[in-house]
Amino acid sequence: MTPAPRPIRGRIQRRVARAGYTLIELLMSLAILTIGVTGVVAMQKVTISSGQHARDLAIATQVAQAWIDQLRTDALTWNHPSARQATSDLDQTIWLSALVGNDSTDFMLPAWSDARKFGPAFDVQGKPVDVSDPDNVPHARFCTHIRLSWLYPETEPMLGNGLIRVEVRVFWPRDGVAPLDGNDVCGGAPDAVGAATDRYHFVYKVSAVRQNTAP
Repeated sequence: MTPAPRPIRGRIQRRVARAGYTLIELLMSLAILTIGVTGVVAMQKVTISSGQHARDLAIATQVAQAWIDQLRTDALTWNHPSARQATSDLDQTIWLSALVGNDSTDFMLPAWSDARKFGPAFDVQGKPVDVSDPDNVPHARFCTHIRLSWLYPETEPMLGNGLIRVEVRVFWPRDGVAPLDGNDVCGGAPDAVGAATDRYHFVYKVSAVRQNTAP
């Protein structure tokens, strides 16, 4: 005897029920999607942060070299002692004059020079910023300290033997960390800044400048 066929409606209902998704499956899918999106966002943040730091590092290195060049230019006005004049004219320089009467200096904040349009502070693009004007302070991203010392102090009084070691320190705040003096990147004392390695990034550059001996 042939069994009676099942109702078509019942078969359709069971197929529809089997083709759907449970609430747990939907929640699991949503959780996996959320984890994936979170990972992508986190990686993008790291990439952006790393790119910004690399850019800052490149600009700071450029600033340090610019300061070395400026100090070498400063030495062009340092012409004596010479055969024509026994008295040193190091005091006629803009920044190297800090070494007059001293064997060395500590790290110091160099003054802004109106003649050179150059000074210790620089904006995010590495352009000099005159922070002696309070309105310009918020625009400064990088700051510079310099330290000077005689390489051969015993021969400095001799004709044309002046040779100065120059050290340049460029620094800028770490992400999410304020400078020691509020929003003024150049506001902290040089010794305090040098000790705050958890607060600043640093780039150092060392060179030497020589007296431009007069004929």
